[in-house]
Amino acid sequence: MKKTFISSAYIYPVCPLNLNHAKMFIVGDIIARHARKNEREVFFPIASHYSGNTAHYFASIFTKFFFGKKLSEGEKNVVALYKDTYKVPTSILKNFTQPLQILNFFNREILWELKSLGVSGDYNHFYTTKHADFSIFINTIVKLYERHNFTVRNKKGELALNYDDSTRKKEMLDLLERTEFIQSFHKNNVLSASKNIRNDWGLLREDGFGVKYSGGWIIDPMFDSELFTVFDLYIRFKKKYRDKLAGSKKFFEKLFGVLSGKIKSDNKLIRAIAKWMPCDVFVCEEHLKNWIVKKLFAESLLLDKKYQTKKYFVLGMGLLNGKRMSASRGNAILARDLINNYGSIKARLIIILGGGHPSKTYKYDQTLSEQANKMLGAFSNYYTLLISLINGEIQSADFEKKVISQKQLIDVVEAAIQRGYYRQAVIALLSVFPEKYSIPTKKTASILILIYKRYLDILLPGLLETFKENEEISNETL
Repeated sequence: MKKTFISSAYIYPVCPLNLNHAKMFIVGDIIARHARKNEREVFFPIASHYSGNTAHYFASIFTKFFFGKKLSEGEKNVVALYKDTYKVPTSILKNFTQPLQILNFFNREILWELKSLGVSGDYNHFYTTKHADFSIFINTIVKLYERHNFTVRNKKGELALNYDDSTRKKEMLDLLERTEFIQSFHKNNVLSASKNIRNDWGLLREDGFGVKYSGGWIIDPMFDSELFTVFDLYIRFKKKYRDKLAGSKKFFEKLFGVLSGKIKSDNKLIRAIAKWMPCDVFVCEEHLKNWIVKKLFAESLLLDKKYQTKKYFVLGMGLLNGKRMSASRGNAILARDLINNYGSIKARLIIILGGGHPSKTYKYDQTLSEQANKMLGAFSNYYTLLISLINGEIQSADFEKKVISQKQLIDVVEAAIQRGYYRQAVIALLSVFPEKYSIPTKKTASILILIYKRYLDILLPGLLETFKENEEISNETL
């Protein structure tokens, strides 16, 4: 069975998911579900990034708040954000004086949000970057950077990565040229971003969560995630193969030796990881374009061509009140609110309907919930009609002269899904087809049912289960 490896930017759990972040995971999920329908083995990992000092900053504010110390206006806004917008109970907020409690709480909430939205990730192998092996993994990568003379001291005297190295830059640009982007204009955006990557970005910081480096330093979170897709696979296969060296510096050095194409190994764990490389599709948001450049540098330096990420699906920004959505700044539509207000399926539909192609910037439409209501209500009636026709509960419209082409309908939906036009695919299924075949024959109803069973399970999983069927419908698949 052929494989499809889909990955996405780490969860950073300091607040609930906003609509943009939720859309990123739904895009990954649609790709995963579509691949499974085409009988491919899919790995779609989910992980959380416990790094940076944002959680520490918020924890310091709550410490001041609960100890009755005076807060600045900005700090008061943070407290109000968590109490009024995120609606975190006071009993839980009292624990937010500890940064780890903030990350743990929102980590659990975000996993609930993803599962509620039907995101079929590999939760069995979920991990956070507090995993002990992750620290060894990242330290091994930094040592490899040093061994390849990719580290320098910048003008501030900080340890940095040498993005100005002309040879390395050419290798990165060559990789960018070979890499596919779902929408080609994002490749140009990444190319433009490559001009902004420079050596004055320090590799280390003094505080916050992150991987500890020698001398008590912490590796900056912008430099500990470029190759985490390799670690995704390591976590997946570690327990299965139970290698004695797993988690050691020696193991990861040998792993990168294999992935660089310089050595071969009979190690079963390493071979399992290598077999699943490269990542077939990486999904992330447009504001991470600088990070994509850094990822391209890392892969061109440490991975052989056959192990380098094949394709990027970059999502455009969602705007609310004229600004980019940001849950941590209080300017966002929260996935949790959509789920609680409209239910899981309708929330997912609202997210899919927002904007045009997911790669484009869009303004959030406040009427989407109303549109989703009408669309689902009309489709419910139509689907009930199809079921009634098949079950012989009503007479077939045999006088209908239109001849339905099953292949033609499939081609419409397939073309939209393969190009990432999920909004158009949903509209075709829920609105266009019912309008075009409003008086279907029994044969037409049978064809449409098969199409709905296949594609709504990809786009809106669980929707058909909400319709009560009087008799079992044929489970024949397309």
